[in-house]
Amino acid sequence: MITTLPPDRAAVLEPLLRQVHDLHHAHQPQHYLPTPAPSVLRGFLSDWLAQPQVTALVAGNIAAPTGYLIYEEERRAASVLKPALHRAVLHHICVDAAHRRQGIAAALIAQMRMQCRAAGIVRIRVTYAAFNTASARTMARAGLDPVTIIADGAV
Repeated sequence: MITTLPPDRAAVLEPLLRQVHDLHHAHQPQHYLPTPAPSVLRGFLSDWLAQPQVTALVAGNIAAPTGYLIYEEERRAASVLKPALHRAVLHHICVDAAHRRQGIAAALIAQMRMQCRAAGIVRIRVTYAAFNTASARTMARAGLDPVTIIADGAV
């Protein structure tokens, strides 16, 4: 079951956020700080999810989720070069290591899509790290294909 997480319950995501952040820090320590204390992560999540344009979805038991997804509604006015847009930015998705390969990520993305359609959102954007082949596969299966390449390097 996929549920929208009330912002006041953000702290339940801390163990899963720790898994995601530890993975990113291990692979790209130049881009990610070491994982902070649990209380700091809980505060970060609470502040983030308190923003009205941010939504968190959880899989499984809301008190101890097996997975989560955080997305943000984004609007941009038209410019002389680009049309106006109303999209969702998928910021985080994580499935607990013990529950992977059960379709949880796909279910989270499907629920996000339903909520986005209901809100009149027609596009989804996501970024994922080049090392994260599991995320790349998940996004490809969800029909989210790379459109922009960002390169990074030392000066």
